[in-house]
Amino acid sequence: MSEEIITSNHWLVITNPTSGKRKFQEQGKYVLSELDKAHIPYIYKLTEYSGHTIEIAKSYARRGCLNYLVLGGDGSVSEVINGIFAAEPDDTSKIKIALIPRGTGNDWGRFWGLRKNNKESIKIFRKGNCKLIDIGKIDFIEDNNQSESHYFINSVGFGLDAEVVEITHRMKKYIGSFSLLYTLALLLAVFRYKPTPTQLTINGKSREVKLFTMNIANGPFSGGGIKQNPYALPYDGTFDMIVVEKPTVRDILTALPLIFNGKLTQHPVIQSFQAKEIWIKTKNEILIEADGIIVPDGHNSRVSIIPEAIQMIVP
Repeated sequence: MSEEIITSNHWLVITNPTSGKRKFQEQGKYVLSELDKAHIPYIYKLTEYSGHTIEIAKSYARRGCLNYLVLGGDGSVSEVINGIFAAEPDDTSKIKIALIPRGTGNDWGRFWGLRKNNKESIKIFRKGNCKLIDIGKIDFIEDNNQSESHYFINSVGFGLDAEVVEITHRMKKYIGSFSLLYTLALLLAVFRYKPTPTQLTINGKSREVKLFTMNIANGPFSGGGIKQNPYALPYDGTFDMIVVEKPTVRDILTALPLIFNGKLTQHPVIQSFQAKEIWIKTKNEILIEADGIIVPDGHNSRVSIIPEAIQMIVP
């Protein structure tokens, strides 16, 4: 068998059949037919198991692939990013990613105005308007000072934020995906989650907190359209973030409605910051989610931003 040819014009098309699976076959056929019509060279890969997207993207990045078209949701885009950066290419700013949205949340696509509309998404892709975007990085520091890294494109959450994501994943297995699933999971978790004693270091300033929830954002949307950090921009070289310490029942009840109208940061229980680097240290395990994916315990971790890290095709 001859070796697969990859040129600088080839697009690696990656799709996850479990993301928006009801329309998966129709969407895939349509996108590939449009690429054929436009004489755009591509390599089509279908993921087969959890983590496969990372493996595929890593393999092709090591072989010099520069262009990645993702048919999927936020998690699929995030896994492609992790695969690319795990390959340690010389200059990631030469790499392009594009998104044909699927899935439940579409928080990353929502910021850019990318809707679940195949014809519209292909038009945007064909125009090829690119913008350099920032990427987030989490380093998990072990006792022997060795670190494992994970990358994220949209946001990373600690505490309640991650607990809600975990509950959402569990519920999907039994009741499927729908637009208010994250909200239902939030209501199930918010009154029973317990704060974690945490040392936070934000922009070099340390403080002891009883951390209830924290969201560090590259983009403004999470949880299927909720604006936890409404002013976050994925190209300004800094994170927007919110921190909530031990809230009262009254705090929770008065803050919940603000989640849906973009005014959450106006609530007195919310502490807002902008930062390029955040250190998190806890004695006990703390749950973390990155782009809706549960990642290893980060009881000793650092979150940092990589400015202008990669190109994205945007409207």
